[in-house]
Amino acid sequence: MIYSEERVYMNTIIRIQIISDKGTIFTKNKAREAYFNFEEVVRKFSRFSKESELGRLNASAGKKFIVSKELFKLVELSIELANLSQGAFDPTIIDLLEAYGYDRKQDFVKLNDPTLYEEIKKMIKNRPSYKKIQLDKKNLTIKLAPNQRLDLGSVGKGYAIDLAYDELRKDFEHFLINAGGDIRVSGLNEHGLYWKIMLFKGPLPNQGMATENAIGIVEMEPTRSIACSGGWARRVGAFHHLLSPFDGLPINVNSQSYVIAPTALEADSWSTLLFVQGKSALPTLRSRNLAGLLIDFRGNISQSDNFYYSSLEQM
Repeated sequence: MIYSEERVYMNTIIRIQIISDKGTIFTKNKAREAYFNFEEVVRKFSRFSKESELGRLNASAGKKFIVSKELFKLVELSIELANLSQGAFDPTIIDLLEAYGYDRKQDFVKLNDPTLYEEIKKMIKNRPSYKKIQLDKKNLTIKLAPNQRLDLGSVGKGYAIDLAYDELRKDFEHFLINAGGDIRVSGLNEHGLYWKIMLFKGPLPNQGMATENAIGIVEMEPTRSIACSGGWARRVGAFHHLLSPFDGLPINVNSQSYVIAPTALEADSWSTLLFVQGKSALPTLRSRNLAGLLIDFRGNISQSDNFYYSSLEQM
């Protein structure tokens, strides 16, 4: 039996597909338990909720705050990626995002203000560096600098996928979880073959929709994950949410990135890092046995030598 279901969490359609030899009711209940992990990650780590653990940490800026092992792990990873990318990956960029309108209201009227970028430049000069964050692993405390907040948007979805994956693996060998293009697979598809994932080709920055909407297909080995980051996502007119912390502007030298990794958390976070840092990040990915592909604003493709896909011309 092929069981498939879709739900919406994190403003994203989450699709679970299970190849099941168990009953429909049992399979549906197990899918529901997997979906619960997305709900829990939102409850714990949403930056929009004052009651979430992340919301309370952000409200404690300037003071030590005791956190759960889960939150410490995610923040520690975010700081590691920031260091590896020389600050291009910045988990504290929430202030700049909200200045443009990426807040709970999603009101982007500020984008029409001709003085907005002057405000952004002042923020760039005065905002505290992510290096000001103090982590105490022994006592599980995090201290943010005054007026500093964290956003886990680049790691939270991948983490939720992995939790859902672990839940399903208790009862099923073959399944796929697709959270808005961030995917983790287990086992094989219904034909007993590797899961095949289409590499979507989004519109290039400041250009119309691509005439060819795919560049090829990846055959996913069992237990692998793939994630994509792109300037075409969450776009408002010509503006998008992947900002440079160095000048506060959307990054338009790259169009999109893909990363294949053992876990969705790694794929999700590293695809963002690859997009914001650019192709200079590819050797770092390769040294960690991660595979990356980057499409720049002209449509040129750069990839690590371990990123394998079949182009449409080969098919």
